[in-house]
Amino acid sequence: MSEQQGTSPPSGPRRPAGGPVRALLRRLRYLREHGLHGLRGHRSVVGNAVRVTAASCLAFYLCRYALDLPVMSVYATFTVVSLGVLARIPGSGRQRAATTFMAIPAGLALITLGTLLAVQTWAAVVGMLVIGFMVAYAGTTGPRIAGAAPGMQLLYILPCFPPYAPEDLVQRLTGFLLGALLLALAQRFLMPEPETPPFGRLLAEAADAAAHLADHHGGPAPVQALARAHRAGEALRPTSVPPADLPASPTLAHKAMAHAAEAVRTLLARLDTLHTMIGPHDTYHPETITLLQGIGAAARGTADALRRGKRLRPGEGPSAASLQEELTPARAHRAVATLDRLGADDRLVYLRRRSQVVQAADSAVVLVLATRLLLGDRTVDRNPVGHGFAYARVHAPRLWWQRLTVHLTPRSVIFQNACRFALGLAAARATAGLLDLQHGFWVLLATLTLTRTTTLETWSAVRQALLGTLVGAVVAAGLLVVVHDRDTVYAVILPLVMLTAFIAGPLRGLAWAQGGFTLVVATLFAQVTPSTWQLAPVRLVDVLVGSVIGLACGLVAWPRGAGSEVRKSMAGLCSAIADAIGQTTTQVVERAGSTDIFALNRALILARESLTQFQCEARENAAGQPDWPAVLVAGADARRGGRLLPGRPGRIAPHEVGAWLRRAADSTAADYRALADRLRADRGMSYERPQPLDIRALLALAPPVPHHGPDRERRAVSAALLLDSVIWLDALTDDLSRIDQEM
Repeated sequence: MSEQQGTSPPSGPRRPAGGPVRALLRRLRYLREHGLHGLRGHRSVVGNAVRVTAASCLAFYLCRYALDLPVMSVYATFTVVSLGVLARIPGSGRQRAATTFMAIPAGLALITLGTLLAVQTWAAVVGMLVIGFMVAYAGTTGPRIAGAAPGMQLLYILPCFPPYAPEDLVQRLTGFLLGALLLALAQRFLMPEPETPPFGRLLAEAADAAAHLADHHGGPAPVQALARAHRAGEALRPTSVPPADLPASPTLAHKAMAHAAEAVRTLLARLDTLHTMIGPHDTYHPETITLLQGIGAAARGTADALRRGKRLRPGEGPSAASLQEELTPARAHRAVATLDRLGADDRLVYLRRRSQVVQAADSAVVLVLATRLLLGDRTVDRNPVGHGFAYARVHAPRLWWQRLTVHLTPRSVIFQNACRFALGLAAARATAGLLDLQHGFWVLLATLTLTRTTTLETWSAVRQALLGTLVGAVVAAGLLVVVHDRDTVYAVILPLVMLTAFIAGPLRGLAWAQGGFTLVVATLFAQVTPSTWQLAPVRLVDVLVGSVIGLACGLVAWPRGAGSEVRKSMAGLCSAIADAIGQTTTQVVERAGSTDIFALNRALILARESLTQFQCEARENAAGQPDWPAVLVAGADARRGGRLLPGRPGRIAPHEVGAWLRRAADSTAADYRALADRLRADRGMSYERPQPLDIRALLALAPPVPHHGPDRERRAVSAALLLDSVIWLDALTDDLSRIDQEM
C-alpha cells in the first residue's frame, strides 16, 4: 500500500473521536449550557421556584425530622407553596416580603376559623361560602391583596377537613408562622426580584418632561423634549406600571397619586398638541409665553417635591398661586379674542388651538394640588379649583368602605368572580364531606386552581389538568412502589421534584403544573404518613371531581365571563356620562346642584375592570368589538369637566346663551344615552349620528364683549366660562364621533 493510499479517507460513516462516552458527555454539556441559557431568560420563574423550594424544604425538614411534628411540617410547607406558588404576589423582593408579612394576621385568622368550623360539614360549607367570597372580593382593594387571595383561600381550605382536631391548632398556627417567615426571608434575600422605580419617581420624571416642553416658546418642534414627554407619559400608563407600584388602593395617598398621574398625562398631551400644531416659523403670543413659563415653574417645583418625598410644612412645597393669577386674565382675554373669530371657525379649529395652553395650565394647577395632597396638605380642597379634591377631607374608613362597595353589584366582574369561586368551593366542600373522600382537600384545590372566568377557558384548563394529573399519578405510583417506605430517599429527591415542578409548570403550561404538583404531593405525604401506590389514583379522582364542580359552577354562574358584561358596563358608563353632562351644565348655568363624581367614578371603574378581564379571556371570535378604550376616554373627559368647570368664576349670560348651552349639553347627553341603548341591545338598531356643536346658533345669541367699559371684566369672565364649557362639550362630542366610527 502506498503512502497516498494509506491516508485516503474512509468510505463509511465517521465515528466521533473518543467513542460514545465522550459523545454523551458533549451532549450533556450542550444540554446544560443551552438549558441554563434558556432558564436565564426566565429569571423570575426560576427565582421563584428556587425561593419556594428552599423555604418549603427547610420548613419541612426542620418540623418533620428535627422536631418530629408532622402536622406542623405539613402546614409550614403548604404555607410556602400557597403564598409562593398558588398566590401571584407582584412586586420586587422587598415588596413581596412586605406583602407576605402583612398577610400573617389574616392567615392566622383563616387557619383558626378553618380548624374550628371543621367540626361539622355544614359549618365548613357555610364558612367556605362566606370566607371564599370575602377573600376573593378583597382583591378590589389593590393588586397586592388580589395577588395573594388564591393563596389565602388555601389557608382556610387546608384545616377545614376532618379530623376535627382543635388540639392541633397550635401546631398548625406555628407551622404557618414558620412557613410565612421563611418565605418572606427567601423573597427578600434569595434571588430577589429586582427593584422597580416607585410611582412617585415616575411622576417626577413626567413633571420634569412637562417643564422641558414648557420651556419651548416657538420655532421648530422640540423633537427630543417631545420624545422624552412621550416616554414619560407612556411610563405612567396603568399597563406600563408594575402592578405592585400602581396607586390602586383606596388610601388617600394612592388617590392623590392617581389624580396627579391623570393631571400630568393631560398636561403632557396638551403641550404636545400645542407644540406640534404650530409651524416652524411661527411665534407664540406673549400671553402664551407667560403661561408656559408659569407651567414650567409649577412642574419643576412639583418634580422637586416628589423627589424629596418629605411631608410639607406650612409655606413649603410647590405652589400654583402665581400660575393661577396669570391664568385668570389670560383665560378671559383669550375668550374675548376667540369669540371674535368663531364666525369663521365652524370646526372650532382656532378655539381648540387657543385652548391648548389654557388646558395645560389647568392641568398644571391640578398637578400641583394633587402633589401637595400626596405630601400631606389636606387643605387643597379650599383652592378655587379644588372642587375635584373633595376626598381630601374624607377619613380613611370611609374611603375603604367606598372602595369595597363600588363592586358590590352583580354588574361587577369582580363580584361575579368572587361569587363563582365561593359557590364552587362550597359545593366542592359539601361533595367531599358527603362522599367522605379520603383527600377532600385536593377536590377544593382543583376547583380553586382550575375554575376560570369563562366556561370555554375552564374546559380547556380541565382537559390539560386531567392529562397532566394522569401522567403525574402514573409516575407517582411507580415512585411509591419502587421506594416504598424509605423516607431517606423521599427526603433526598424532594427538593429536585419541587424545583422541577415549580419551573416546568409556569414555563410549559397547566398540564405540566398539575403533573408536577401530583408528584410533589406524593413525595411529601409519603414522608408524613405511610403511603402506597393507591395515593396516586386517589389524587386523580379528586382532581376529576373538583374539575367537574368547577365546570358546573362555570356553566351556572356567568358562563361567558366578561363577554356580555363589557357591553353592559360600557353602556352604564355612557349613561353616567350623560348624567354628568346634565349635572355639570346645570352647575355652570344655574350655579345649582352638584355633579355626582362618585357615580361616574364607579361606572368608570366597573367598565375598566370588565374590559381588563375581557381582554385577558380567550375567545373563539374576538372581532367586531367597538373601540372600548375610546369610551373610557370619554368617561375621563366627562369627569375632568365635572371636577373643573363648577369651580370657575363667572356666570353664563345672557339667559339665551345659557339656554343654548343647556340645549347643546342635552343633545350631547341624548347621544350618549342613545349609544348606551345601542350597546345594551347588542345588535343593529336605527339611530342618528351625533352632530357637532351648532356654533352659528351660539354666535346669533352671544353679544360681543365690549373692549372698554365697567362691564367688560364681568362679561369677559362669563365668556371664558362659556368657551371652557364649549371646549368640554366639543371634546365629548368628538369622543362620541370616534366611537361611532368604530362601531
